[in-house]
Amino acid sequence: MLDITFYSQDKEEAEVIEVSDDFYHWLARSDFSRIGKSEIKQMKVDGEPVEVAVIQLEGMNRRKLSDFFRDAIVQETDEMLDKLGSSPSKEEYQEATYRLLMLQKLRKQIENEQYKYFQRY
Repeated sequence: MLDITFYSQDKEEAEVIEVSDDFYHWLARSDFSRIGKSEIKQMKVDGEPVEVAVIQLEGMNRRKLSDFFRDAIVQETDEMLDKLGSSPSKEEYQEATYRLLMLQKLRKQIENEQYKYFQRY
């Protein structure tokens, strides 16, 4: 599992979302990796100052990331419905919905204006 971390305005670690290696690599190969520019900022992790490469969630960065996740959710929903068929097993359902679940979690964090920075790699 790998982490995508969101930071609040006061640069405190606020939310960590764990994603699978496969999902993380999929994000790295998508447009997600081309939105925004990482900058080294001093953040607080467990109360300690740490230099971290983060992307600021302001203006166009937040908008482009939100659009990316919304588009990915629509595409993933179509693919998921095709995969599931009429009566999937619990395992098939969980496997088919994992990416959609992660996309929704990340979209909600990106759109939450409480978060001003995030670390993707």
